[in-house]
Amino acid sequence: MRSAQDPCGLKLVCSDGTLLANRCVLCQASSVLRSTLELELPEPGELNLPADKAEAWRVALSLLSLEAYPLQLVTLDNLKDLLLLADKYDIPVVRGACAHYLHLNAHLLSLGPPLASAANLLTAASLAVRFVAPYPALKQYGSTVQARLEAELAPLRRSPDVLMAVAEAAGGAAARDGGAAALVGWQLDLVRLTSLLEELVRSAEYGAVVAPEVQTVVTLALLAAVHHSATRLPPMCGRCGGVLPAGPGALHADCATEHYTELHTRGCRLCSTPMPPSHARFCNSCAYRKNKKS
Repeated sequence: MRSAQDPCGLKLVCSDGTLLANRCVLCQASSVLRSTLELELPEPGELNLPADKAEAWRVALSLLSLEAYPLQLVTLDNLKDLLLLADKYDIPVVRGACAHYLHLNAHLLSLGPPLASAANLLTAASLAVRFVAPYPALKQYGSTVQARLEAELAPLRRSPDVLMAVAEAAGGAAARDGGAAALVGWQLDLVRLTSLLEELVRSAEYGAVVAPEVQTVVTLALLAAVHHSATRLPPMCGRCGGVLPAGPGALHADCATEHYTELHTRGCRLCSTPMPPSHARFCNSCAYRKNKKS
């Protein structure tokens, strides 16, 4: 209940605790709460918020009262809850602080953390899409996170042939080694990213946590990787058409042996007498007669 000394005092009753707030500050910060507080409350001086967390409201109230520098209050641990509060009650100050935090800390985001954490790049990008991007004044902050996501997935879109060409052009005498190293690096990036994305996509919460726009970005990047991998056909044997093992060979080992035998066991060019594999074109008798004539 409000005291005579504090006519603006208000108790917030959350799902996991209660805390005191200033009615005037809330009315000024949130149009939704202003409309609510203009009505008669069931319990005078108390506002029931059963779906909200007390800790999130504690940080939000600190942001509204400027008790500390905003970037000291917003963290990856409370970012999601704060954005949900800002969206639910239309609190621009809290929304702006969260957007600014995302903008400055986008470099800390990665695909490694679980989807439940705002440190996960897909989760953070989804928060930006849902709660930041719709507001023109904050669009530049949201675009930073989207750019971070694009950069993280860029190896999936890169053509290995382009990477090899660039490496070989800059490699000088070691051009071939540079191209091979670029190809190996590309393959390692593909394995790393596809493994991380597979684990995230298989998560039961992927569909609910990751925004459809972000899912589209991930799908297109994976399709690009599939395309580049499929167009890099494996080396084929020039004799039987089978896939060659890794290496620069043009024929399977057994095919190469048979091919050599065919080339060098055609018999004498003059009398067609069979000869063992060799580079000779004539049998000894024909070679003797040919040399004698010449």
